[in-house]
Order: sequence, then C-alpha cells, then structure tokens
Amino acid sequence: MRLSRLTFCGLLCVMLAVPAFAQEKCAPREKAPEHFKKMFEQLSLNDKQKEAMETNKAAHRGKMKQNFEKMKALKDEFNAELMKPKLNMSKINSLQKQFKAMQAQLADDRLSSILEVRKILTAEQFAKFISLANEHEKRYHFKNGGKDGPQEPEPFDK
Repeated sequence: MRLSRLTFCGLLCVMLAVPAFAQEKCAPREKAPEHFKKMFEQLSLNDKQKEAMETNKAAHRGKMKQNFEKMKALKDEFNAELMKPKLNMSKINSLQKQFKAMQAQLADDRLSSILEVRKILTAEQFAKFISLANEHEKRYHFKNGGKDGPQEPEPFDK
C-alpha cells in the first residue's frame, strides 16, 4: 500500500514537472531573421549593403551546411571504425586528420565571410557589427542560454 502511494506520488510529480520543462521555445533559426533585421537597422545599412550582407550570409550558411554534413559523415565513419573488433589505426588516424582539416576549413570560411562583411560595411559600421556580434555571442551562447547575461567562468578550485 505504501509503495503504491509512493509510486503514485512519484508519477504525479513527473507528470506535473514535464510541462514545466516542455515550454515552447522559439528555435534560434526562427529568431535569426528578426536578429539580422534588428542588426541591419542598428547599423543603418543602405539597400545595396543589405543585399550584399544577405548574399554573403546565404553563401556562408551554404558552405557551413556542406561542411557540417561532411563532418557528420566523418564522425559516423570514425565511430564505426572505433566499434570494430579489430582497430585499424591507420584508418582512424586518417579520419581524424580529415576531421581536423574540416574544422580548419570552417575557421577559414568564417574568416572569409567576416572579411567580406568588412568590404561591405564602412569602418564605423564594421566596428558596430563586431560589437553587436560579440554581444549576441555572450547573450545566446553562454551558460543558461544567456538568461542572466554573460556568465563568469567557474573557478577550478571548487
């Protein structure tokens, strides 16, 4: 009897807690157009600059998507090799080298995109763009989704 009450209370708690964690959140990609529109307004871009920025963004995203797909395939192949009963270290090292090359390619493509943005914007606009991008990075890519603003790193001596 006591166990069934405990089980019932546990299930009730789970049922009540799940909706709290399942709040509908807007996916980052859904907010992206709003973010870029707001950023373009803050930068005071003219129509030609807006068009060039959109073209650059689309080209960069296309490259990123292709590279991430390649990296996923490499990762899957790498994991498959690790799971084999007999390891082929030359194959594993080759896949690791290819994965590192893809990471370097991502960094190169990002730099290329930033340099293209620098050509599109004036010096003042570019400085503001970098400031806004850093602010966005701190707000949305730190611990807790940036809800509390930038987070200080936790000390190692805890």
